[in-house]
Amino acid sequence: MPVEGAAGWFALAPPPDLAVLGELLAQLRADGQSIRGFVDRAALLAAWIELPPPLVVLELSRQRLSISVAGRDGKDAALLRHVSLPGGERALTNAWLELARATLVQQTRFDPLHDQRSESQLRAGLPALAAEAERTGQASLRIDTATGALTLTLTRDQLAAVATPVLQPLAAALQALSAANGAGTLLVPAALLDIPGMDAIIAGAHFARLLRIDEGLVTRALRLLPDASISVAGVPYRTQLPLLAESAPPEALLPLQLRGQQPQVMATHVVYRGRALPLTSTGLVLGRDPGEAGALALPDGVAGLSRRHCTLRREDGRSQVIDHSSHGSWLDGARVRGRALLPAGSTLQLGDPGIELQLVALGE
Repeated sequence: MPVEGAAGWFALAPPPDLAVLGELLAQLRADGQSIRGFVDRAALLAAWIELPPPLVVLELSRQRLSISVAGRDGKDAALLRHVSLPGGERALTNAWLELARATLVQQTRFDPLHDQRSESQLRAGLPALAAEAERTGQASLRIDTATGALTLTLTRDQLAAVATPVLQPLAAALQALSAANGAGTLLVPAALLDIPGMDAIIAGAHFARLLRIDEGLVTRALRLLPDASISVAGVPYRTQLPLLAESAPPEALLPLQLRGQQPQVMATHVVYRGRALPLTSTGLVLGRDPGEAGALALPDGVAGLSRRHCTLRREDGRSQVIDHSSHGSWLDGARVRGRALLPAGSTLQLGDPGIELQLVALGE
């Protein structure tokens, strides 16, 4: 897991279990590190960065992608929620490795996965190739084989396409979080921005602010931790911290500029049987028998449609669907996990096969 340290304190995302934390502690001691304790990275950043909460922090480790949500309460900052998702660096590299294999087999009939030396070169070089392709649109990697050198060339779009299944759980989780906490701030480590396809995932999460975490930012915050207020016996792992005496300077908070990012217009109406029904702060309940005044009753006999299926709501310029069903709701083919934002032009499918509804934006 990514770990940063300063002044004897080490910041990390919540570890999967105590055994992993114990192994990390043993390794740091073996390396001669002076250890005062561990702190949660998101809680630390919330204690330093003075912005409207919540603070949503993305993390990438070898085995997983994760999201941490932190906030402030009085004089303290604390981790509020942590979501661990399947995937991570290993899953991304495996997806790119299969793409590289298929490309080389098609172009040269050489299968690099049948040669241990070639496979090792690919595994080592693919992350840098992907990062270069994300920046420039295309990148190449030289591979030495027993019969000579080969050059593998891949595009940003190719790499993004195979990464999509790995990143999809992150996209769904961010959709739900931004629908519920859209006034908050999303912090993205710079390393994640080197992943082709990540910009589209982040653009789909409509937080009020998008900021980049550059290398050294967490270390600067660690050096500001007060000694006495969190000093305890043993080696603690703190998910709640006092607010730091100094707030992060403006130059430390870099606005995140996504490639090709366009402002997304939120839906104002849902179209049903030729009628455009407005989305309001009161909420429009949809289902076979929603049983509420102002609700939209959908036909009986539609497979996968619940009695009280979902609610569509628009508030403060943001439209969202809140799913109540046991059969599921899908937005543009992706299942809604609790709730999701509703951009204009999207298609909302209720149930399976269910019924499809179009979301539109109409002028005043």
